[in-house]
Amino acid sequence: MAQILDIKKKTLGNAEEFLTEKGWEFSEAQEPTDELMGSAVFTYRKSDVSDGAESFLSFVYSSFSDVTRITIQISKKEKYIEYLNSIKGYGCKQLSSKVEDGKIVKVYQGVTTTFVIKSATTSNYYDQEVVTWILSVFSNEDYKLNFGE
Repeated sequence: MAQILDIKKKTLGNAEEFLTEKGWEFSEAQEPTDELMGSAVFTYRKSDVSDGAESFLSFVYSSFSDVTRITIQISKKEKYIEYLNSIKGYGCKQLSSKVEDGKIVKVYQGVTTTFVIKSATTSNYYDQEVVTWILSVFSNEDYKLNFGE
């Protein structure tokens, strides 16, 4: 989790270099517009036979401010538990938990950072149902301004 928080503080170029050094592969990017933030997507342990990967990480950024967001998709239960324990270890309190669009959505907030965890089921390349977790990391100010909690 500490590495994810560190990536969030980086510029796009520095984040790309850091992730590449750690074995992540650049996948795609979208430049920011007046209405939308830009993003760069990276994969970790990408499959050779499908578009799947062990993890996907999106670095979301603005060209008008220093606001950044990180979203990481996790497919391994052990990694999800590791991230969840780190969030709780930082002293974050659970603000809410609900079901939204068939996903369990939990929001945790600390002194400066808000974490949103979504638990969902999806079908993999072999048409098997699997659980995935999506962890999004925001500054508290960004989260309150854009998501109202």
